[in-house]
Amino acid sequence: MPPILVADLSRPKGGAFGRRYGGLGHDSHQNGLDADVMYPRRDRAPLAALRPSEVDRALAQDLVDRFRAAGAVKLFVGPHLHLRGPRSIVVPLVYHDDHVHVRIANPGRSARNAP
Repeated sequence: MPPILVADLSRPKGGAFGRRYGGLGHDSHQNGLDADVMYPRRDRAPLAALRPSEVDRALAQDLVDRFRAAGAVKLFVGPHLHLRGPRSIVVPLVYHDDHVHVRIANPGRSARNAP
């Protein structure tokens, strides 16, 4: 598998991203439980895909499956990639055709209270 690129995690001490840190839309990245992971590209280049046709869909599905197996509680995926998984966990969402947004369970909460 080509290298996995990790994008937005959170600021070192939490808090809002704001314009200086990538702008709006990353409210969920403020608690350390969410990360954006770029899909592997068909050409194996260590870059973000610019369009869905550049994504290796088989490897992207494998990535999603591995996050599910590791206990991710939510995976937001690109709607044009047709990635599969339980609807309660794998959710197609606009602006996610170049990365999967992974949410892990809060270790301070029981599984039934996970976000």
